[in-house]
Order: sequence, then C-alpha cells, then structure tokens
Amino acid sequence: MTKWEVYVVVIFLFVHLAASRVESIFGEGRTVKITNKLGGGLKLTLHCKSKDDDLGVQTLAPDSSWSFKFKPAFFGTTLFFCNFNWGGESHWFDIYDDDRDRVSDNQCYLCSWNINRSYPCRFDESTNRFDLCYDWNK
Repeated sequence: MTKWEVYVVVIFLFVHLAASRVESIFGEGRTVKITNKLGGGLKLTLHCKSKDDDLGVQTLAPDSSWSFKFKPAFFGTTLFFCNFNWGGESHWFDIYDDDRDRVSDNQCYLCSWNINRSYPCRFDESTNRFDLCYDWNK
C-alpha cells in the first residue's frame, strides 16, 4: 500500500467509528422498560445498577412496568444489570449491554423487556414480538 492509501484507510476507519458513536453525544438516549410477566399473581422485586448508578429497589405488581432513561457512554461500555426476585427465586441479568443492545443488528432505543419465570425477553421491532430471549446470568 502506498502512503496515500494508508491515509485513506485510516481516515475511513476514523469517520466510521465517529459516525457509529455520534448518537451518544448528540442523539437520543436509551430507555429500558421492564414488565412483570411472571404470571400467577407474583410480584417482581428488582434492583438495577451500573458501575456508576444505583437505581434502587423497585417492586412491580403483575403486568406492571418500570422504566429508566440514560445516555450510553461514548466508548460503548454501558452496562446495566438487575437482580430479579420473586417467590423465593433470585436471578441476575444484564438488562442493557452496549454490545448486545446498541452495536448489534438488534439495537434498541426503547429496550422493552418482559420478565418471565424462565428467562427475560426483549421486544424485537422486526417481528413485533418479545422473542429476543436470553438465559439468566450465571
């Protein structure tokens, strides 16, 4: 490669990276919405945090929801995780992960989650269903 070709590649990569992250600075933030879909009249108690923010303990009646808003970090490191408790069970899950929810093909601005007994499922705008389901954290 010539010196000019290297410059063009470096500039292209820089512009591509900057464009993919510009939404964090100037664009919309993100909203995470969590809905209790446990069934059986069970209340859902949840406690969500990031490295920097503790969102406190919330208790959701059946079929009720709670949400929070934030702006992802510029460098794509935003992670919010929640502990979910009901009927003697306790599970952890990464409710917002930049790699999954912002950078992937299934990115979301309104990240709506149904919390079921077996697993959490996120709304998929391409199918209009809550069919992006994941295992609980180990």
